[in-house]
Amino acid sequence: MHRIKINKAKVALFLVVVALCVLWLVPLYFIILTSLKTHVDYITYPFWSFPKDFALIKNIKYIISETYLVKTFLNSLFYATVASAISIFLSSLASYGIAKLKLKGSFTIFIIIWSGMIFPIQIYLIPLYKAYLMTNLYNTYMGMLLIYVAITIPFCVFVFRNYFLSLPEDFQEAAKIDGCNRFQIYLRMIIPNSLSPIVVLFLFQGSFIWNDLVLGMTLSSTQDVRPVMQSLASLSSFYSARNTPVVMVGSLLVSLPIIILYFSLQKYFIQGLSIQASGE
Repeated sequence: MHRIKINKAKVALFLVVVALCVLWLVPLYFIILTSLKTHVDYITYPFWSFPKDFALIKNIKYIISETYLVKTFLNSLFYATVASAISIFLSSLASYGIAKLKLKGSFTIFIIIWSGMIFPIQIYLIPLYKAYLMTNLYNTYMGMLLIYVAITIPFCVFVFRNYFLSLPEDFQEAAKIDGCNRFQIYLRMIIPNSLSPIVVLFLFQGSFIWNDLVLGMTLSSTQDVRPVMQSLASLSSFYSARNTPVVMVGSLLVSLPIIILYFSLQKYFIQGLSIQASGE
């Protein structure tokens, strides 16, 4: 009989990865467990105990009727979807010009756009706040949409430019022979071959907008306009002592769209990491 050789290094690595996964899932388990309880159960019994009364539906109904979480949830859904789509469209046009049209000073233009990724958002807050007050964009849907589009364009241009540079010139030359103008080449050749970066950028930028707290708190003041993370922060501060299970349910509901998005687009997520790592 042949003895099976065991790679001890791989086994050890596998065990470490499993342990890290379990460690990562433990907080999620307790969040789900707490969200199933009533507040009385939570304060009466140990936090690791199973609920005596299944109160998940009751907690969800309470959030819908007594808080602004649903309204701000829809706000963030609008911001994440529309702002990401606009940012991707504008960035793809800019990157096409930079990477494929060989415009004069294109690299300088790219560096100027890319420099928007260098500085942290916090240094823009005071000038943005004053500018929004002067232009009546403060606490408006348009104001929030504009800042989300502007703040996500540099990264989109960075990814698109790298990807467009990797596309062979044969496509463009063949399209020119067939009589296509530059915009037709962009629309019929470049975009159909760029599904992976488009989906990845929608995933990344949509997640960034969805998870934003700082810009929402700075540039809006009412729940009619504010994104969901600000509402969740308010929910946590107000109900953390009064009804902790409601806060946990709110956290799960807010996390659900991003979790679904990552699981449904995970193959594109891996491709996106490859695009960024290779810098192609």
